[in-house]
Amino acid sequence: MEPIDLSIAKKMVDHYNATRKKLIDKEHNINDTQSIWISLDKLKSFINNLPENATGVRIHFAAYDHENEHYPNQTTAILMGTVENDTQHTDAMETGSALLSTEDPMGPFNQGRACPPICS
Repeated sequence: MEPIDLSIAKKMVDHYNATRKKLIDKEHNINDTQSIWISLDKLKSFINNLPENATGVRIHFAAYDHENEHYPNQTTAILMGTVENDTQHTDAMETGSALLSTEDPMGPFNQGRACPPICS
């Protein structure tokens, strides 16, 4: 992870909104998620509770289904800890063991605040 210039970040966000978000909005007739807010306490807890053999965090893009009470059809993100497997950094979804419990410190974790609809 490397810092980038703020003007480049803004350009990238604008490009996402003009391309992918625009297509999602049109296809699903929604105002799709532009960002996801996660409290520092929750993020620190997730990172600090990863096991010693964790090598990083993978952020999977995902989408709620149309029946979700708070975010119907909205884009979201799922955080999962990774471990080294040969020369790759893998998570449970990639290794086929997606039956992790919610108690597992490697994830999957969700429930950040999606904007829209909640942008505060």
